[in-house]
Amino acid sequence: MEKNRISVIVFSKGRPMQLHAYLESLLRFSDAALEDVTILCCETEGIRYDKVMACFPQAVWKKEEHFESDLKDAVAAAGDYIMFGCDDVVFTHTFSLCEGAAYLCSHDNVFGFSMRLGHNITPYPSNAVYDGPVMEWNWETASEQHYDYPWELDCTLYRKEDVARLIDEEEKVIKNPNYLEAVINADNKSKKLPRKHLASYKERGCAVVITVNRVQDSYPNGFDDSMMTDIYSLDKLYNDEGNTLDLDRIAEQENHAVHVGAEYFLLRKARKGYSTKLVWKKKAKAVGKSIYKFPVKCYHYVERRLYRRGVFERKLSILNTKKTLRLLLGTDKSFVRLGESEIQLMQGKTVPSQHFDPKLARRLRKILREESDNLLVGIPYYYVYPREKLTPYMEIRSLSIADQRRFLFRHSRKDIQYIDAGFTQAYHLYGNYDFDKHFKMAAKLFADKDVTVICGEGTLDRFGYRLLDRCRSVEYQYAPAVDAYASYPYILRKAMRIDKSRIVCVALGPTAKPLVYDLHRKGYQAWDIGHLLKDYDTYRKQKPRTEAEIIQFYMPD
Repeated sequence: MEKNRISVIVFSKGRPMQLHAYLESLLRFSDAALEDVTILCCETEGIRYDKVMACFPQAVWKKEEHFESDLKDAVAAAGDYIMFGCDDVVFTHTFSLCEGAAYLCSHDNVFGFSMRLGHNITPYPSNAVYDGPVMEWNWETASEQHYDYPWELDCTLYRKEDVARLIDEEEKVIKNPNYLEAVINADNKSKKLPRKHLASYKERGCAVVITVNRVQDSYPNGFDDSMMTDIYSLDKLYNDEGNTLDLDRIAEQENHAVHVGAEYFLLRKARKGYSTKLVWKKKAKAVGKSIYKFPVKCYHYVERRLYRRGVFERKLSILNTKKTLRLLLGTDKSFVRLGESEIQLMQGKTVPSQHFDPKLARRLRKILREESDNLLVGIPYYYVYPREKLTPYMEIRSLSIADQRRFLFRHSRKDIQYIDAGFTQAYHLYGNYDFDKHFKMAAKLFADKDVTVICGEGTLDRFGYRLLDRCRSVEYQYAPAVDAYASYPYILRKAMRIDKSRIVCVALGPTAKPLVYDLHRKGYQAWDIGHLLKDYDTYRKQKPRTEAEIIQFYMPD
């Protein structure tokens, strides 16, 4: 098997030290050639990649500009087989990409050859079959963790034809590696992947994933904060102090799991705070903090029980989803909705679609308490009323938002009738619900209306089912999909050019709230439609509502 028929595509963001370890260990333990390695590098302010680029100049370095386009270009230029890689992977034992590719070539039913799995990663499938040093198993029937997971970006070798097909068939925008990994999930993997087997070396996995920091915000993932391993501290250690990971000592560690913690993060140069002894000392300190937080846990336990029993229902008056839609169908008022992201911003936090802005937070607080004859204000019904059956993930979320619930009780008005902010994402909120009736009512909102939609550019392009087809006419204005409030004066000026005979529908994250409010004050009928169009498209496609799917649904488009 020729080496140049095998390519490696590595994703890196904010981790030059860890990327150095990935590349150094890849060259030490495998038959990979640097000229066959492409690195998609996402720039992070204050993080310097010059040194690692100079250390490995033969690699193909690509500054990320548009992830999906850059990914497709890298795949198109790749050989017949592709191994993806992430910069938090360190290889620990010898493996051969040529052997993996040869096995795939001769075993058509094998989807991928994993370099991270083997008998040391326990439990492993008891019904696996063996071909010399290779272990093969059916991932579709496997119940063991990792062995039932056919699509991952750490270090599994795939056929280029399979990779290209999965990327081309994906309907959602692939914004970063998390989104790429999410093209396959528990609900669609059996349908999308006709090759039902995986393979790996039998004796042991040849890599570990050292999870000590996090650089993507798309999904919550585990990381170890027992020492200073944030990306800026590591940038200084690597670029200013000349430190690198000690591959020899890391390779000596015995691992029985794919993902390992700070005890594997071993530096070549001794550094206080990075020894195994101090790591465990800090972990013991963390246990002490847990004991200190025990009263808070007790409060949350009691709060959840009170919520489930409906004790909070008398604190605020919120119409349910059905009554909200009926009210909107019978009025020409504007409406604005304040949900989880807006509450977090009012609490001083940053959310994926908007960095914290104190001015925006103040405006949101004012809108929350607004009482106007022609403006309806919405907050989440399910935050207070546990009457509707939620999807499993949202059921968990409803029990973990005690601080947001407390914020609403403290800052909302008890003399106002609120509408349900969640009517725009009912499919992702509710488990058992008459969605057909719900979306027929939602469609009537737009029937024979002249509508102008203000949204992020491209956010509606991939919808196969369009609720706006009921409108008499539709026009569009575009604004930034993320951090739109930074451009708020321009967005408002442009919106003021819309004819007042048209209904202005805004889908622009937290920025939609002050925009709808200001347009309402200027005499427009303005609607904060949020995820409604996306929710309808997802319902019509009958997409699964797993935790990963719901998290991705709420991420900025």
